[in-house]
Amino acid sequence: MRYKIFGIIFDFGCSTKGPHRLSGENRQEIDTVYKSMNKDFMWKLESGRYVEEVLYKIGLNLTYEHNVHSFIIDAEDETIKKHFDERELEEISDASGPLVPNLSDDVIEYLKKFLNKKSIKEIRQTINEKDDRFDVDYDKEVYHDLDYIPLVREIENAHLDCENLEQWYNCHIWNAIFDQSFGNMKEISVVRGESCSTANVTRKNSTRVLNTKRWIIRTNNEGNKIEFGYGEVGKTWVDKSGTKFLREVSLKSLKALKDMLIDLMRTCKWNPDAQSKLQTVGVVHSGLAMMVIRMDNPKGYVCRVNRSNIMEVPHSEENFSDILEILAAVLNLKMFSRDIVNRIHNRVNTKSRKQLK
Repeated sequence: MRYKIFGIIFDFGCSTKGPHRLSGENRQEIDTVYKSMNKDFMWKLESGRYVEEVLYKIGLNLTYEHNVHSFIIDAEDETIKKHFDERELEEISDASGPLVPNLSDDVIEYLKKFLNKKSIKEIRQTINEKDDRFDVDYDKEVYHDLDYIPLVREIENAHLDCENLEQWYNCHIWNAIFDQSFGNMKEISVVRGESCSTANVTRKNSTRVLNTKRWIIRTNNEGNKIEFGYGEVGKTWVDKSGTKFLREVSLKSLKALKDMLIDLMRTCKWNPDAQSKLQTVGVVHSGLAMMVIRMDNPKGYVCRVNRSNIMEVPHSEENFSDILEILAAVLNLKMFSRDIVNRIHNRVNTKSRKQLK
């Protein structure tokens, strides 16, 4: 029963103008699900409060749909901050979850070579240094990530200082940064701009339509498409110095990540040990800025959101080192994707071996 309740995500519709206004029927659905929860399985904080109870009470006072109605908690959300104290927020953020894979020593050492490089000349000299890994010893499966790192052509592009349409950034920057990173992984696809999200099929008959501002990461398992990554163009605002920041992660993104997480858990037959190691990942970007978000289920019926720092593709060669953090984050995301794929396929292989006995 716990997993049946945990797996519910409300889908009250959407509006291009903002969140959906909750109706009496919507509130009744939320109330029914909350009352079906077993308190023994809820996430109890050291303060004695239950996260699910707090989220439910927050939702009662909101006119429009919010992530709390799907029992998704984001410790950096302003609404959440008003209802949990600092100690509780810290406990929520620090609760153990899936490990984030580390980059290989080779990748770390290669990234370090570009630190403090201030000119295209210095960057090119570093790239052109003799390295048999890129020559006679080159193996795409082994050295692809090293080969992916030099994105000099993007830094040299004179249009980075201009105000460009978001589609320009998608084509010239983000497509290159994300899609190329997965170039040696045939088992993973980055899919953009189509009616493609299959993770929510079990809760609604229609498919979620992704426009050109959204993309997903998926793999194929016994003919079934399994999704575990989601990307979108986020909203921005401009501060007094003219610097762009990502303002919010959309409810659509968070619900998509929960959809995917539940689907992964279902694929693993709700195995407690397996699900404790599962997470989904999202990337929100706007202009040259990006942020990585991760979702897991640390305890109870709650899905938790963790955000990275905001990173930015540098406008000039003098700040080339700034892109290293982005490249490291994307390669880390790739390692996470490989880990998820291995877990899924190992489960399938184990199941197949048992059937043959």
